[in-house]
Amino acid sequence: MEWKVYFEDNPGCHRPHRGRPGQEVSCGAHSVWGGQHFIIPAIYLCGKGLVVDICRRVEREAIEAHYQKLAAYEGMDIDECPPEVVELAEAEDPFGSFDYLPSVAINGKTVEYSRGAGEYYNPLRSEEEIVCSGEQAARDIVKHYGLDPEQGWDLRQWSFPWATKHRPAHITSLTLTFTQREQPAEAVQFTAAPGKVVEFAHPVTGVPCVLTVKDLKPARLPEHEHFGPPMEWPQEMVQMEYTLTPAVTTGWVQVNDCAPSDKPIRKIDAPSKDGSTAIIGGTDGLTAIFVSGKQQGDTRTACSSLHFAPVEPETIRWKVTYYQKQFPDETIALL
Repeated sequence: MEWKVYFEDNPGCHRPHRGRPGQEVSCGAHSVWGGQHFIIPAIYLCGKGLVVDICRRVEREAIEAHYQKLAAYEGMDIDECPPEVVELAEAEDPFGSFDYLPSVAINGKTVEYSRGAGEYYNPLRSEEEIVCSGEQAARDIVKHYGLDPEQGWDLRQWSFPWATKHRPAHITSLTLTFTQREQPAEAVQFTAAPGKVVEFAHPVTGVPCVLTVKDLKPARLPEHEHFGPPMEWPQEMVQMEYTLTPAVTTGWVQVNDCAPSDKPIRKIDAPSKDGSTAIIGGTDGLTAIFVSGKQQGDTRTACSSLHFAPVEPETIRWKVTYYQKQFPDETIALL
């Protein structure tokens, strides 16, 4: 099948298009950044903007090690796995644990991306697994660019609109800048009580930090249009007010309950419909909608997970997680 790339499309997508495909320009740029090996094999000049394909190599050994670590839970539904195992699987996933955002400078003018899409190529998957999981597009990309099929690949396609009203007649310079997304680093776990002082070291910088609990009390999530038939939702929680020093100047910090929320249950008299139990974001997401992010002066508010029955505030185990970049930005020339 003829290889075609379109602006703001999915990588490896072969569905019919009305527009003209982009003009492929071989690039072959490489970068080793943040301990990761990146290849930019080609860019595409389209009518509406520039498309850049970025391929991050995922070492086969890292994939195998990750599989071995989770082998005891193979075949289990995610709801059956202990929360700490799910969290570890996500944090150490060699495909998803490293994330970045790109920007380009076209003739000296910086442009942010308008759309990004990606595929994962896993060399440990069989041909049958690739067909069943819909990962053929990833295999097509690996083949088209001559990437090593024995390694894994995080394949992303980014679209950047032209900085000018029309496509520039000439591109005299083109650079790509990688910016790492803030990564989580857990600092400490603790139980709270009014007046309690928790001392710990910043997990990245090592700077001494102090969390002081100002107030701790039961609370109830208010009724909302998201609640109601056919599901019954947990609404009991614990609310903690606290201060944290020193102030966060780079990245951000989050204080969460270590335990998961109770799952919503179907009401006995509610009609059954396919998909009605699917919850986007889960019950923790609903907590965030209503009560997270509150801050008055130096005092912050954190809320526990949601439960059907009231919980004793002192029994909640909290964790402090800092999010910040671990590597400075990296800029490379594409043309």
